[in-house]
Amino acid sequence: MSVSDPAGFPEVDGYRLLRVIGAGGMSTVYLAEQLALGRKVALKVMLPEVLADEVRRARFEHEARTIARLQHPHIVGIFEVGRTADGLPFYAMPYLPRGHLGQRDLRGDQPKVAAILRALLDALDHAHVHNVVHRDVKAENVLFDESDRPLLADFGIALRRGTNPRLTTAGLAVGSTAYMPPEQARGQEVDRRADLYSLGVLAWEMLTGRLPYQAGDALAMALKHVQEPVPRLPAPLRHWQEFFDRALAKQPQD
Repeated sequence: MSVSDPAGFPEVDGYRLLRVIGAGGMSTVYLAEQLALGRKVALKVMLPEVLADEVRRARFEHEARTIARLQHPHIVGIFEVGRTADGLPFYAMPYLPRGHLGQRDLRGDQPKVAAILRALLDALDHAHVHNVVHRDVKAENVLFDESDRPLLADFGIALRRGTNPRLTTAGLAVGSTAYMPPEQARGQEVDRRADLYSLGVLAWEMLTGRLPYQAGDALAMALKHVQEPVPRLPAPLRHWQEFFDRALAKQPQD
């Protein structure tokens, strides 16, 4: 059955939408109850204006197909794909109630940082084996489940071999510039090494509480990733420097 909502939320067969928990340029994410199983889920519903935009609609559908290919304990999975009563595509995912990595202060907890890095590296390795490059690894895209496991989320701009080139156009820098490798900032083709660079930025942020490069706008931030040398860590973290010299190297082959 369709469950109508007095707040004007979409009607979705088998779900009761409770509240908005996230929003972006292509979709709104709702906390919902899956009625048949009595469990809370996250329901990602395409915005009405996106339905008429061929490229953005294709990206939304591409994300669902990509996630469905990746079965891994540290990648957010997918339960169901469908359409609302108004014909808007949606997909249902696990509800992860413990927030994202950007909401945590891990300074001083190097074992926890290392454990999160191992989990995310394993998740990325799984994606890369399946020819998927995430291209937007950042703190907000690492979520935690009720067991406090980190899970990689948001494959909306992931690059998959055989993808429609209109979704991943060379010459267009997509992603978050604060975590973006130099080749991605230049709009060049990227491969799995781009995700390793972004994970290096995330590791620096976890250890120090700040990003490795600071800038006032997205363009200046991208230029710093392209031009600035790899920063130096303070003495108590100096044993991590070799890791960052490789992870944040300016050339992918390094």
